Amino acid sequence: MSIHPDQSAPELRKLWRRDHIEITRHFLRLDADSRQLRFGMPVNDAFIKSYVDGLSGEGTLLVGGFFDGELRAVGELRGLKQAKTVGAELALSVERDWQGRGLGSAVFARLVTAAQNRGVTSLYVLYLHENRRIQRIVAKHNAKFRAEGSQIEASFRPAWATPLSLAREIGGDIAAYSKRLLRALGAKSTPQRRAPQG
Repeated sequence: MSIHPDQSAPELRKLWRRDHIEITRHFLRLDADSRQLRFGMPVNDAFIKSYVDGLSGEGTLLVGGFFDGELRAVGELRGLKQAKTVGAELALSVERDWQGRGLGSAVFARLVTAAQNRGVTSLYVLYLHENRRIQRIVAKHNAKFRAEGSQIEASFRPAWATPLSLAREIGGDIAAYSKRLLRALGAKSTPQRRAPQG
């Protein structure tokens, strides 16, 4: 069993193109079962690298879940450009040793808030029958479920945007930026050890 830092709440923030190296490392750390649950099929490292390269297109919003500065979960809100007519898709991946700690639920909720604030009226998630964790997360949002072969489609309608939901997203962005800035300043102020002179 892995030992994790004693940190009660994850750090959540939006992910951008500059984060692609961290996103790739996160997906590569997924074990075979977690990869299959996320992508619906077995995937290799080359597939993952190609997939991440395509994540920066318009209409996709990414949220990362961090513990101790390491990216441990990635949530994706896809199809925002046509979301008002056909809805948007949610996807989620959490590294195995960090599952069952509320990280996936927190990232998923942040994505739902982002969709809510962008006027998305319908959200859906496609997942394999055996993915019980995502099913429990989606069920918290009063989703409707429909079986499609080996997959299940869960769909639900997010609430309308409110001043509180907008403040929640903006506040989360500000808090995440502040943490990153403080971490960077702390790293710069840490004295570097000099190599022994011989």
